[in-house]
Amino acid sequence: MRWIRGSALVSAVLLALVVLAACGRPEVPLTGSVFDAYTGKPVVATLNIGDVQITTDANGVYQIDHWSARDVLRVVASGYEPFEVNLASLPHLERPEPPAVALDPITIRPNTLSGVITDLYARTPVAGAVVQVSEEISATTDTDGRYTLTGVPETFRVTITADGYAPLVSDVARSTSFDTALRPDTLRGTVTDGYTGQPIAGADVTLGDLKTTTDSNGGYTLRGVPEKGTVTISAKGYASLDQPVERITTLDVALRPDTLAGVLIDARTKQPIRNATVIATVNLQSSDVAMTRIDNSSDGAFVLEGIPEQGYIQVLAPGYRKAVIELRPGSVPSTIELEPFYSKALYVTAAVAARWNLLTKYFDIIDATELNAIVIDVKSDLRDDLGLVYYDSQAPMVRELGTFKPYMDLRKILDEAKQRGIYTIARVHMFSHDNVLAEAKPEWAAKDRTTGGIFYDYPAPGIRYAWLDPWNENVWEYNIQLSVEAALLGFDEIQYDYIRFPSLEFSPTDKDRLLLSREGTPEERWANITEVLRRSHRAINGAGAFFSVDVFGYTSFGPSKLLGQNLSMMAEYTDYISPMVYPSHFSPGEFGFDNPAKYPYEVIQKSMTAALRQIEGKRALLRPWLQDFTLIWAPKEMIVEYTPKEVRAQIRAVEEFDASAGWILYDSTNIYHVEALKPAE
Repeated sequence: MRWIRGSALVSAVLLALVVLAACGRPEVPLTGSVFDAYTGKPVVATLNIGDVQITTDANGVYQIDHWSARDVLRVVASGYEPFEVNLASLPHLERPEPPAVALDPITIRPNTLSGVITDLYARTPVAGAVVQVSEEISATTDTDGRYTLTGVPETFRVTITADGYAPLVSDVARSTSFDTALRPDTLRGTVTDGYTGQPIAGADVTLGDLKTTTDSNGGYTLRGVPEKGTVTISAKGYASLDQPVERITTLDVALRPDTLAGVLIDARTKQPIRNATVIATVNLQSSDVAMTRIDNSSDGAFVLEGIPEQGYIQVLAPGYRKAVIELRPGSVPSTIELEPFYSKALYVTAAVAARWNLLTKYFDIIDATELNAIVIDVKSDLRDDLGLVYYDSQAPMVRELGTFKPYMDLRKILDEAKQRGIYTIARVHMFSHDNVLAEAKPEWAAKDRTTGGIFYDYPAPGIRYAWLDPWNENVWEYNIQLSVEAALLGFDEIQYDYIRFPSLEFSPTDKDRLLLSREGTPEERWANITEVLRRSHRAINGAGAFFSVDVFGYTSFGPSKLLGQNLSMMAEYTDYISPMVYPSHFSPGEFGFDNPAKYPYEVIQKSMTAALRQIEGKRALLRPWLQDFTLIWAPKEMIVEYTPKEVRAQIRAVEEFDASAGWILYDSTNIYHVEALKPAE
């Protein structure tokens, strides 16, 4: 029995040894190496197998002396994704042969991303930037712009954001480092007054579709700006600024004030000016760059926007001399005083003005008498070249048509007049007395139904006056160009004559012969003439000159349906209206007089009173033409010789009429009764 028990014990021991041999760790070492999956370089890693932990050497090599074919080999290393090898899945490990058994090289994938974020423009580190792969994987750069992400996959998309910078999105694959530069997309700055240095609140700052407004300190921040573009900064009362920008984050600007607010007053009475045009020009030979007008103002206040940094302010108020003030910072007074001006003029033709020695005699008359102004035709009033521009005009349409001759030296004439203190008025024939233009451009002219050609008036044998079509805007533009040029040359005022439709007064057949491009109702004719004046007034005032019109004497008593002259409408767009109220031109019985020519004082007074009723409260002032000639075309018994007495009676009638702004003497031959005039003071 003891033997049996002993045998059983031996068997049990042997069985245990067999089991242990089958399950135990072989004595053959397990070797291998660990490499970086991206670079192929060896990795110092920690390996765990069972309860054994070892570390690879500098070459990534390891040796495990005690292991089991059923173990799981776990590989970990800082900055790498953990890796496992199930040894049971490797058949060659079931019966290892000495001296050692080798595993295939293990490659582990890096799972960290590090880098530096810098400013694209300044090349300095960006602190506080958020580098993000997912909600779980993100990091924030330190003061040196550095970051490290852990747990990143093999390929991923990284998004980098920072205040003041455009977001950056980049795809990353099999990399452990990513340095990049963020482009600043925020522009900051301060907007100040260029003269005072004070901040400007409420200024608009725009760049493309981006827009912001400055705060109370003049500061602004514009976000989302591109690498380059143009910033526009504008503020009420200032000239806007367009500033190209490229790769900048700060833009401080100073805006130049370009708005003038002021008050116009009468220099003598100190009362506010009711009607005026205020312009700004860069020089005295150019049209306005800024304009405003006041109408029926109770306080004379005006605001002129868009004035240049240097130049001139010019003020044109009917009844006053033009004021010219040089623009310098702080030099323009807030209150501008205007000197009243009462014009007393005579008229000369272009033919007279073309002869210097003859013209200066009229200048001498003005110097020696109460006269202070002269009206000069810029177009000929002679039958042979009626309408020819009598100076070397540079107006584009005049040059193109060749409707000029350099007979007058306007610069010399105007310089002399200014030296003598003489106010100059350029008279421009508009729709009649311009045969030269009508014949150069017959398609712009009124037509004669009977001939198919140009419509002419025939007031006397050997005299014919062509009519241009008042509806034709080419005629408007031709005369506006000429007028603006005359203003820029230095005329103080431009005066339109024949600013009307034909009067059809010289022949019973005139009405049947006349053919215009359209007939038009009376209202349409009035509106047409008014529109001509509106455009002309804007252009002529803009060139620094006053604007006036001559009107038929009878229109003083009411609008003319035939002529298209309506003083109430015309007065809105003129500075002066000059009715041609020659007493000899009124019919017998007018005003209850058998022959109005005998009553020069009364005719002028009644005409002025009637005209004022139409324009009172409007812009224009009354300044009539006065008769200084004897009308010889009347029946013999109706002819009244006009002497200094009759001329002076008319002057007295005007000057005793409070609402007048002066007078102009007319004689077609330019022979005047100087004795009717008071001597110069």
